[in-house]
Amino acid sequence: MPGTSESKKISIIVTSFDSPEQIGLNTNEWDIISFHDFESMIAGNNFPFKSKRTHIILAIAMDFLLSNKEKILNWVFQYTEFKFSLLLFGNTVNSALLSDFPDEIIEAVIPLDSPGCSVEKILSSIEARQRLKNDIMQLELSLGKKQDELQKILHVGKMLSQEKDLDVLIDLILKYSISLTNADGGSLYLTEKITDRKKVTRLRFKRSSLNLSADEFLLEINDESIAGYVALTGEILMIDNVYRLPENTAYSFNDEFDKVHNYHTKSMLVVPMKNHRNDITGVIQMVNRKRNLNQKLTPEQMKTDLVIPFSRESLDLVGALAGQAAVAIENNLLINDIHKLFEGFVRASVKAIEQRDPTTRGHSDRVALYTVETAKAISECSQPHFRDVEFSRNQIREIRYAALLHDFGKVGVREKVLTKSKKLYDHELNNIEWKFRYYAKRMEAEFYKKAYLLKTRKGSNYLKVLQEEKNKFLEEKKKIKRMLHSIYAVNEPTILEEGDFDFLQSISRIRVPINGNPIQLLTENEALRLSVRRGSLDEEERVEIESHVTHSYNFLIQIPWTRDLENVPEIAYGHHEKLDGTGYPRQLTAKDIPIQARIMAIADIYDALTATDRPYKKAISREESLDILKEEAERNHIDRTILDVFIQKDIYKLNHSAPNP
Repeated sequence: MPGTSESKKISIIVTSFDSPEQIGLNTNEWDIISFHDFESMIAGNNFPFKSKRTHIILAIAMDFLLSNKEKILNWVFQYTEFKFSLLLFGNTVNSALLSDFPDEIIEAVIPLDSPGCSVEKILSSIEARQRLKNDIMQLELSLGKKQDELQKILHVGKMLSQEKDLDVLIDLILKYSISLTNADGGSLYLTEKITDRKKVTRLRFKRSSLNLSADEFLLEINDESIAGYVALTGEILMIDNVYRLPENTAYSFNDEFDKVHNYHTKSMLVVPMKNHRNDITGVIQMVNRKRNLNQKLTPEQMKTDLVIPFSRESLDLVGALAGQAAVAIENNLLINDIHKLFEGFVRASVKAIEQRDPTTRGHSDRVALYTVETAKAISECSQPHFRDVEFSRNQIREIRYAALLHDFGKVGVREKVLTKSKKLYDHELNNIEWKFRYYAKRMEAEFYKKAYLLKTRKGSNYLKVLQEEKNKFLEEKKKIKRMLHSIYAVNEPTILEEGDFDFLQSISRIRVPINGNPIQLLTENEALRLSVRRGSLDEEERVEIESHVTHSYNFLIQIPWTRDLENVPEIAYGHHEKLDGTGYPRQLTAKDIPIQARIMAIADIYDALTATDRPYKKAISREESLDILKEEAERNHIDRTILDVFIQKDIYKLNHSAPNP
């Protein structure tokens, strides 16, 4: 049938005339369907057109339209997916007849007495217009595709800029590169610098997306490998078949990977990643572009035309992605360097604290461990009390830094107070001991003086009196020794009972004349220090020690914390507060104490109780420590629900140096 073959031009003319020549049509130029076929078509018996891009031109007489109007209208409206144009022949125009047809399909009305030249011109005009429309349509499709690709690239850029984990970032780069190019897989290499020279000398293989077991390895940047060549020259490579490289190719393909992993590499696209300084920071290597992205290919299938060369479009997309990837990776590495730098600063700060107070070495690390693990456990906890509590990775890092630095303010506390292990300082105890020795020696001297006088007088009861004086002297000497040992005993940082202070006052009333001046064996200040009922610090020293919390806060607020670490000062500031408002330094109540600080408070108390390196107290067992914590919870000092998690999740067992029950 005419018109069913491939058209000479994009338009097909359907005419109601017996002969195309009647209206001046050249049958060699146009595909024409004759009158009889046309009647069959509009009757609904035949529609030979397949391509919806076909432009159907109805070249019919006005009389034929008049008698077949309904059929032609139904036919046109039945196939709305096709483009129709109406070319009418007649000497008069029947406006009513044409009113039911859409205006856009009526091209012209041509008089029957002179159709020839007019028909060809009109058809050529329609043809040209149709070609222009098709070109515009193709451009629109191409533009739409480019816009979609641009949106993908923008989306990829956004995702890459948001990711902070380098391993996840590399996986995203490979994932998007594969998706944009229909590649079977890909690899990513990063450049490394030798520490003693500021020159890139090697590539580190970071990741392959082929689900093959491949550890990181190093490549020299030279022409012995394709990735090394691209890193060396900055040249982009699109290789149709790596096993058929031209003889004069500067680089070579190493097939060892294919042999080891039962793979067949064929087409390859290798693009350097460059930063804003045009430095090469890595290489993206795409392998085996597939006709169907989702089709899993065997090594034998990879040798066939199921694997095709990468296109210029693939290059443009991966090139755009490589630029974004280079910036994202460099930013990520820079952020990691900043984190390492700050981590080093934190570790140095902790070391400074420990050097000021060696007796608490390891305390900050242990408190950080307990605090972080408790926070993680709370995030995973299903208890109603913690239903809305979930700490992000950044918040966990924030908690860790706060815990590590919670005692940094101790650098502002006098070292002798910080390291004080007894109620009296060493020099104070030494001074008391000298006074007692002097007192004992003075009594001994007085005894020998009396003995000498008795001997010279030699009275009748000389020996008896001498013995009595000696007994008095020995008893007084024992008393002095007992007093000194009592001072030694109460100098320990133990808990004193109410009556224990009386003997201190009696000792302080004893005066020893030295150089004509009466000196107290025990001064009021020394007696006051020894009268401390708990621990080794007097009230003034306790206030000074407690000031370390405020010192820590004042130090920490000087640091320009990033947004994800901005709560570090506030968390550290609250670790000695108590839920009932009796803590320090601000006497906050439960509602004002951050949950992170409440977690740290439990960790801090537990480690202080179980620590084995405190000279002023003995470590107590885990069981005893937990009992004390439970008592603190009963007094509404610490959070019982957090303590339950601390105990139930065995977090208290994480420090193996703590004494077992």
